[in-house]
Amino acid sequence: MWGQYGDILLVHGDNLLSQTIQGLTHSFFSHAAICTEPGKIAEMNRFGFQHYDNHYLNGPRPFAVFRHRLLWPGNFKTPYHIGKMKVCIQNFINYPPAYDFFKILDLAMKLLLTREDILFRDGEPHIPFNLLMAAGERLICSAMVDTVYYQADIDLFPGRGSRDITPAELASLAYGKNPELFEVYKYWGQK
Repeated sequence: MWGQYGDILLVHGDNLLSQTIQGLTHSFFSHAAICTEPGKIAEMNRFGFQHYDNHYLNGPRPFAVFRHRLLWPGNFKTPYHIGKMKVCIQNFINYPPAYDFFKILDLAMKLLLTREDILFRDGEPHIPFNLLMAAGERLICSAMVDTVYYQADIDLFPGRGSRDITPAELASLAYGKNPELFEVYKYWGQK
């Protein structure tokens, strides 16, 4: 099997929202999910939190699977981290968060706006939908991945909140001098 519990699945999208995310973040990837039981994933999509069969397998969309360096088999702490991930995923199954469409807009504003005459709150550009954004627990796909890792005592982005993480930033952890993620599987879609 190409994936284990906790592996990060990064997906290349083919719709307008995905292409917009890819363009704004300068990334091949626009969506993130987590591998769970064999053949299953946990992800955030427009319907909210989902835990089901991995519909990307043998589908039309290219994706890659990455494993964090702390989750390699043989690492004595791997069972500890995966156990904590399972608890977090089970909490999401029991109390599924909604998808945060407003965070997508907020991140787009942060990436697009470079002028000085924009709206600011606490030094950060934002869309003034604070009442809507604060209504209930809401996440985007990459924030869900970062939250699960954080709950498993793996802080992917020290000093940053999980809500501002993009799929491109998750992918960036696989590159550089000291990568945190390593590619374990790549699928380029149906031909």
